[in-house]
Amino acid sequence: MLSVAQAATHSGRGAETIRRWIRSGRLTAHRTGGRLFVHQEDLDALIARPAHDPPAGWSRTSWGTRQPDWVGELRRARGGRKLPA
Repeated sequence: MLSVAQAATHSGRGAETIRRWIRSGRLTAHRTGGRLFVHQEDLDALIARPAHDPPAGWSRTSWGTRQPDWVGELRRARGGRKLPA
């Protein structure tokens, strides 16, 4: 079992993101002594899933060509830096 802080460190996300996942029901937590704990297996399963699948129609532009790698373009433009949390 991982505390929220440990889960945040393990996942590379912020503690508030872990709490948000718990509140939304995406991640199951157990309260012990007033603190929240999550199973590492549940956290790993959640992290392994893609955040969302874009709609099928979004794979092509309106004129029929394949969409560019927008995420890759943003990363290259930022020099590999992540956005602030």
